[in-house]
This record gives sequence, structure tokens and C-alpha cells, in this order.
Amino acid sequence: MSEHETVIVRESPAKYITTLRINRPDAQNAFNFELLDSLETHLLDLQSSNIRALILTGTGGVFCSGADLKLIADFSPAEARAFSLRGHEVLQLIERFPAPVIAAVNGYALGGGCELACACDLRYTGESAKWGQPEAKVGMITGWGGTFRLPRIIGVARAKELIFTAKMIDARVAREIGLVNEVFPDEELRNKTEEIAGKIARNAPIANQLSKRMLNRYWGDTEALRTEESLALSFCVTTEDQSEGVNAFLEKRSPEFRNH
Repeated sequence: MSEHETVIVRESPAKYITTLRINRPDAQNAFNFELLDSLETHLLDLQSSNIRALILTGTGGVFCSGADLKLIADFSPAEARAFSLRGHEVLQLIERFPAPVIAAVNGYALGGGCELACACDLRYTGESAKWGQPEAKVGMITGWGGTFRLPRIIGVARAKELIFTAKMIDARVAREIGLVNEVFPDEELRNKTEEIAGKIARNAPIANQLSKRMLNRYWGDTEALRTEESLALSFCVTTEDQSEGVNAFLEKRSPEFRNH
């Protein structure tokens, strides 16, 4: 596959393992509709394959910096809701993918990037990675499951702290609060993640598929939550604070919010 593709597929030397690599390094692997479409296409293609472990990672020292704010800056409420629902559809494919999905987080996992990792079954991170949900800094809320997947993983109090403060945390803190399974030296992340994928792939695939299905039932039905989160995000883009937040980010200055 061409290095110009927004998602690159790589078959592992080990049997039954595939890696999907987000490939928009010029935009810090930020999501736009093209990237969502490409990721969906590959996930659907791989669903019927014989892979037993899927690894998701990023190009250029970044996992995913979230949604592309240059795209979002001029969204109408309807467009914001459509983008949110589109992201929910793709992340649900990851959550429901037959084989276990592993996030190998290199660099930033922010906003939608953090939510993308949370949709995976396991999360491993390089020691220099940064995690966070910074949406409040630009006048928005999480749009792809941050209000329900994140608290299920790290607890409501921790999730509220990350979302309300919009702070970034390092890999060590992410491990301490249970957001990631393990932290590895950056240069070892790929090999260590493939080693874990290999252990999964050596087990009975039907057993792992059924285990994943049952474990995901613990989370319950999230259809209403996805709809409500998307509606809340679409309201955010009608506010003056959202325009100020996004413009301030793009202009590299501190925003001045006025609660309008």
C-alpha cells in the first residue's frame, strides 16, 4: 500500500496479526472524513479475515491528535453532529471487531485519539506518550465516547478530572490510573506490542471472540449515550466560546471565554 494512504496496512511476520497505521503525519494524524472512511473500509475488509489480533498505531511519532480543528472550525451544528456520529460508527467497529484490538500509542493520544484508544481492547504506550481530552479548551465536549468509555476504564472521578481540566497526562500517570495496560520504552513499543499480539494469536480465536463479546456486555448498550453526546457536541458549535476556542488554538494564543 502507498505511503500516501491515510491508513496503512501491514501484515506482521508472525501469523494472524495485522497492523493498521494512521498516516496523516502532516496533520499529526488528526481525523477528517477521509481518514474515518479509510479506517472503516479496512476494518470491514479485515472482519472476515483470519487475523487473531489487530494492532492500531500511528505514523511519525504520533498516535492521533484527535479531530482536525481546521475542519471543525466552520462546522454547522448539523455538520458537527454528522462528524460525531461518523466517528461513533467507526469506533464501534473497533469495539465490535471479532479479534482483540490493541492500541500501540506512540506520541500524542489526544481528544478523538484518546477516544480511539479507549475503543480498543488493550492499550500499550511508549514512555514519551501524552494522553488527554482537551476539548473544553476549545469550547467543545468529547464527541466519540469520552463521556462513557473513559469513565468505564478509569472511573468517573478520574474521567471528570481529565475532561474538566483538559490537562495532558504522561504515560506514567496513564498507567497509574488504569488508562493503559503497560508502558514501554519508545523504541520497544512496536516489538513489545507485537509480542503481546502473538500471545493472543496463539490462543483459540473462537474463545477470544466469545470472551470479547461477553466482556463488552459489561459496558451495556451505549446507543442512547452516543446520540446524546453527538447532540451535545452539535450544540457546542453554536456557541461563541467554541469559535473563540478553536480560533485561539489555530492562532496559537490563549482563549478568552465569555460563557456565550
